Amino acid sequence: MYTLRQVREISKPLAENEWPLLEYVLEVADSSMTYRARYFTTLQPVAVLDVLMADETNPRSLDFQLDHLAELYEKLPRHVPEDLHAIQHAVALLRSFTLQEIAYPLPGAPQHKGDSDERARLERTLKELSALLPTWSNNLSNNYFSHARGMPIRIGE
Repeated sequence: MYTLRQVREISKPLAENEWPLLEYVLEVADSSMTYRARYFTTLQPVAVLDVLMADETNPRSLDFQLDHLAELYEKLPRHVPEDLHAIQHAVALLRSFTLQEIAYPLPGAPQHKGDSDERARLERTLKELSALLPTWSNNLSNNYFSHARGMPIRIGE
């Protein structure tokens, strides 16, 4: 959930004085070395998004973490198929983006209508994930760690 919050922060166009946030986010996510090994350039927002959101080989990326959670959850006894489907759908949503196609304007550069549409789709997806993960976590806790049974919460709607 914390990584998702960080990705949401940098998915929006940053002002010139906010660009150091890219370095901070990579450092907090323990992905600075991964970024530098892959990209031999100065920090670029789309490249940082790639490392933190879509990199299937980076254990700190959203894609990796959600995919791994889905695999582990599927192995649990009495898992709820709807919850598993919701997490698998979240992984599919993350993988549906081609980040190179998301134009990320430099500070002061004009924005194009099509560019903001794809960024808006990304923001909607990240917002949907922000609602999904706490609900999924609560269902998991209620199902496996709670002595008093609660009513499951419907997720994915």
